[in-house]
Amino acid sequence: MDTTLILSAGILLGCLISLSWFAGSDAPYVPTKNERIKKILKLAGLKKGKVFYELGSGDGRVVIAAAKMGAKAIGIEQSWIRIFMSRWKARNLSNAKFIHGDIFKQDLSNADLVFVFLLPRGVERLEPTLRKSLKKGAKVITQTFHFKNWIPYKKILVTDKNNPNTLLGENQYEGEFWLYLKS
Repeated sequence: MDTTLILSAGILLGCLISLSWFAGSDAPYVPTKNERIKKILKLAGLKKGKVFYELGSGDGRVVIAAAKMGAKAIGIEQSWIRIFMSRWKARNLSNAKFIHGDIFKQDLSNADLVFVFLLPRGVERLEPTLRKSLKKGAKVITQTFHFKNWIPYKKILVTDKNNPNTLLGENQYEGEFWLYLKS
Protein backbone atom coordinates (compact mmCIF):
# COMPACT_ATOMS: atom_id res chain seq x y z
CA MET A 1 0.00 0.00 0.00
CA ASP A 2 1.14 3.51 -0.71
CA THR A 3 2.80 5.25 2.28
CA THR A 4 0.84 8.44 1.65
CA LEU A 5 -2.46 6.54 1.81
CA ILE A 6 -1.47 4.81 5.07
CA LEU A 7 -0.29 8.09 6.59
CA SER A 8 -3.48 9.89 5.49
CA ALA A 9 -5.68 7.13 6.92
CA GLY A 10 -3.77 7.29 10.21
CA ILE A 11 -4.17 11.06 10.44
CA LEU A 12 -7.89 10.78 9.62
CA LEU A 13 -8.35 8.10 12.28
CA GLY A 14 -6.48 10.24 14.81
CA CYS A 15 -8.72 13.21 14.01
CA LEU A 16 -11.87 11.13 14.41
CA ILE A 17 -10.70 9.79 17.77
CA SER A 18 -9.80 13.31 18.91
CA LEU A 19 -13.18 14.67 17.84
CA SER A 20 -14.92 11.91 19.76
CA TRP A 21 -12.76 12.39 22.85
CA PHE A 22 -13.42 16.12 22.98
CA ALA A 23 -17.12 15.89 22.07
CA GLY A 24 -19.43 18.00 24.18
CA SER A 25 -18.95 21.69 24.70
CA ASP A 26 -21.10 21.60 27.86
CA ALA A 27 -19.09 18.90 29.61
CA PRO A 28 -15.41 18.71 28.69
CA TYR A 29 -13.48 15.81 30.14
CA VAL A 30 -12.47 16.85 33.67
CA PRO A 31 -12.60 13.78 35.94
CA THR A 32 -13.75 13.99 39.54
CA LYS A 33 -11.29 12.49 42.03
CA ASN A 34 -12.39 9.01 43.17
CA GLU A 35 -12.17 9.80 46.90
CA ARG A 36 -14.58 12.71 46.45
CA ILE A 37 -17.05 10.64 44.43
CA LYS A 38 -17.55 8.07 47.17
CA LYS A 39 -17.93 10.73 49.86
CA ILE A 40 -20.49 12.83 47.99
CA LEU A 41 -22.60 9.84 46.91
CA LYS A 42 -22.82 8.70 50.54
CA LEU A 43 -23.61 12.22 51.75
CA ALA A 44 -26.35 12.50 49.10
CA GLY A 45 -27.94 9.32 50.43
CA LEU A 46 -27.39 6.99 47.47
CA LYS A 47 -28.59 3.53 48.46
CA LYS A 48 -28.89 0.10 46.92
CA GLY A 49 -31.70 -0.17 44.37
CA LYS A 50 -31.92 3.58 43.67
CA VAL A 51 -31.77 4.88 40.08
CA PHE A 52 -28.72 7.06 39.49
CA TYR A 53 -27.82 9.12 36.40
CA GLU A 54 -24.68 11.02 35.54
CA LEU A 55 -25.08 13.58 32.78
CA GLY A 56 -21.80 13.85 30.92
CA SER A 57 -20.32 10.66 32.36
CA GLY A 58 -16.77 11.02 31.01
CA ASP A 59 -14.69 7.93 31.78
CA GLY A 60 -17.50 6.40 33.85
CA ARG A 61 -15.92 6.66 37.30
CA VAL A 62 -18.97 8.24 39.00
CA VAL A 63 -21.40 5.76 37.43
CA ILE A 64 -19.15 2.84 38.39
CA ALA A 65 -18.90 4.09 41.99
CA ALA A 66 -22.71 4.39 42.15
CA ALA A 67 -23.12 0.88 40.71
CA LYS A 68 -20.67 -0.51 43.29
CA MET A 69 -22.88 1.05 45.97
CA GLY A 70 -25.78 -1.02 44.58
CA ALA A 71 -27.60 1.63 42.54
CA LYS A 72 -28.91 1.08 39.04
CA ALA A 73 -26.40 3.50 37.51
CA ILE A 74 -26.67 5.09 34.06
CA GLY A 75 -24.18 7.41 32.40
CA ILE A 76 -25.01 9.57 29.41
CA GLU A 77 -22.12 10.81 27.30
CA GLN A 78 -21.58 12.36 23.84
CA SER A 79 -18.14 10.89 23.17
CA TRP A 80 -18.18 7.43 21.59
CA ILE A 81 -14.63 6.73 22.73
CA ARG A 82 -15.44 7.59 26.36
CA ILE A 83 -18.58 5.41 26.15
CA PHE A 84 -16.47 2.53 24.87
CA MET A 85 -13.90 3.06 27.64
CA SER A 86 -16.62 3.30 30.31
CA ARG A 87 -18.36 0.14 29.11
CA TRP A 88 -15.04 -1.69 29.18
CA LYS A 89 -14.30 -0.55 32.75
CA ALA A 90 -17.82 -1.55 33.89
CA ARG A 91 -17.99 -4.85 31.98
CA ASN A 92 -18.39 -6.86 35.23
CA LEU A 93 -21.10 -4.63 36.70
CA SER A 94 -24.57 -5.65 35.55
CA ASN A 95 -26.14 -2.55 37.14
CA ALA A 96 -23.98 -0.01 35.24
CA LYS A 97 -25.09 1.19 31.82
CA PHE A 98 -23.67 3.80 29.46
CA ILE A 99 -25.69 5.55 26.78
CA HIS A 100 -24.31 7.56 23.89
CA GLY A 101 -26.60 10.55 23.60
CA ASP A 102 -27.56 14.12 24.24
CA ILE A 103 -27.97 14.82 27.97
CA PHE A 104 -30.63 17.44 27.22
CA LYS A 105 -32.92 14.92 25.47
CA GLN A 106 -33.05 12.07 28.00
CA ASP A 107 -36.02 10.83 29.98
CA LEU A 108 -34.93 11.15 33.61
CA SER A 109 -38.39 10.72 35.15
CA ASN A 110 -37.32 7.55 36.99
CA ALA A 111 -34.16 9.09 38.50
CA ASP A 112 -33.67 9.13 42.26
CA LEU A 113 -30.32 10.94 42.06
CA VAL A 114 -28.67 12.86 39.20
CA PHE A 115 -25.02 13.93 39.14
CA VAL A 116 -24.03 16.97 37.04
CA PHE A 117 -20.54 18.33 36.40
CA LEU A 118 -20.92 20.69 33.45
CA LEU A 119 -19.68 24.12 32.53
CA PRO A 120 -21.90 27.05 33.58
CA ARG A 121 -23.65 27.26 30.19
CA GLY A 122 -24.60 23.58 30.33
CA VAL A 123 -25.81 23.86 33.93
CA GLU A 124 -27.94 26.84 32.98
CA ARG A 125 -29.50 24.95 30.05
CA LEU A 126 -30.12 21.85 32.15
CA GLU A 127 -31.76 23.46 35.20
CA PRO A 128 -35.28 23.99 33.76
CA THR A 129 -35.28 20.53 32.17
CA LEU A 130 -34.45 18.81 35.45
CA ARG A 131 -36.91 20.88 37.48
CA LYS A 132 -39.65 19.95 35.02
CA SER A 133 -38.85 16.27 34.37
CA LEU A 134 -37.65 14.86 37.69
CA LYS A 135 -40.08 13.17 40.05
CA LYS A 136 -40.84 14.62 43.46
CA GLY A 137 -38.14 13.68 45.98
CA ALA A 138 -35.40 13.21 43.36
CA LYS A 139 -32.03 14.70 44.27
CA VAL A 140 -29.51 16.47 42.07
CA ILE A 141 -25.81 16.93 42.80
CA THR A 142 -23.94 19.69 40.97
CA GLN A 143 -20.17 19.93 41.10
CA THR A 144 -18.28 23.25 40.94
CA PHE A 145 -20.83 25.07 38.71
CA HIS A 146 -24.33 25.30 40.13
CA PHE A 147 -27.92 26.22 39.28
CA LYS A 148 -28.71 29.93 39.44
CA ASN A 149 -32.42 29.69 40.24
CA TRP A 150 -32.68 26.51 42.29
CA ILE A 151 -31.78 26.79 45.96
CA PRO A 152 -29.70 23.87 47.25
CA TYR A 153 -30.58 22.22 50.54
CA LYS A 154 -26.92 21.48 51.26
CA LYS A 155 -23.52 22.82 50.14
CA ILE A 156 -20.49 20.60 50.69
CA LEU A 157 -16.79 21.16 50.07
CA VAL A 158 -15.23 17.71 49.98
CA THR A 159 -11.57 18.06 50.88
CA ASP A 160 -8.80 15.54 50.88
CA LYS A 161 -5.40 15.75 52.60
CA ASN A 162 -3.52 14.35 49.60
CA ASN A 163 -5.42 16.16 46.82
CA PRO A 164 -6.04 19.88 47.39
CA ASN A 165 -9.13 21.38 45.77
CA THR A 166 -8.34 22.88 42.38
CA LEU A 167 -9.70 26.35 41.64
CA LEU A 168 -11.69 26.08 38.37
CA GLY A 169 -13.38 29.48 38.33
CA GLU A 170 -13.82 32.53 40.49
CA ASN A 171 -14.34 31.04 43.98
CA GLN A 172 -15.36 27.72 42.37
CA TYR A 173 -13.48 24.62 43.47
CA GLU A 174 -13.64 21.18 41.89
CA GLY A 175 -14.47 19.60 45.24
CA GLU A 176 -17.51 21.82 45.81
CA PHE A 177 -20.86 20.04 45.58
CA TRP A 178 -24.39 21.39 45.98
CA LEU A 179 -27.39 19.14 46.63
CA TYR A 180 -30.88 19.97 45.41
CA LEU A 181 -34.23 18.32 46.13
CA LYS A 182 -37.10 18.25 43.63
CA SER A 183 -40.19 19.31 45.55
